[in-house]
Amino acid sequence: MEKLRNLHLNVYEYVIDAGQHKWSRVHCPDRRYRVMTTNAAECINSCLKFSRQLPMLTLAEFIRNMLQRWFHDRHRAAQFMRHQLTNTVHLVILKRVDKYNFMTVNPVDWNIFSVKLAGKKWTVDLALMTCTCNKFQMDLLLCSLPLAAVRCIIQLYRLDILSLGLYHQTLLRESF
Repeated sequence: MEKLRNLHLNVYEYVIDAGQHKWSRVHCPDRRYRVMTTNAAECINSCLKFSRQLPMLTLAEFIRNMLQRWFHDRHRAAQFMRHQLTNTVHLVILKRVDKYNFMTVNPVDWNIFSVKLAGKKWTVDLALMTCTCNKFQMDLLLCSLPLAAVRCIIQLYRLDILSLGLYHQTLLRESF
């Protein structure tokens, strides 16, 4: 924020006046699941940018076809998932697993761990599902730090247990 204030004082003041909950996922009271906008109308409007010129009935048919295609494609993708987690989340977790090999983990007690990497230090609480980096709370998905803590206590701990079920393929399949 100091860099922003030094570079553009007007922008800094605007951002401060808007409030952190408007532009920061960490301070937003709503769960956004790795998405910065929760406005579905924005998403659909961007897809309809060029079709707005169509007559009303043709536009309605275009929207119906678009939504039908989206639901079909997502339903089909959900049927062919190979992991307990959705494919996208599985890849995110795998990238985060690569990072934890370079971390030093010191247990404070059974649920709380101190994790160090490159001179920085974070605290992970597996019971409360919190981490001082705040990625764990924002995404409700394990970041590298809790992964390192989990690796520290037991190698057999399954990744899907700590994802809260929000990204499981069964939930996605039931949604479509």
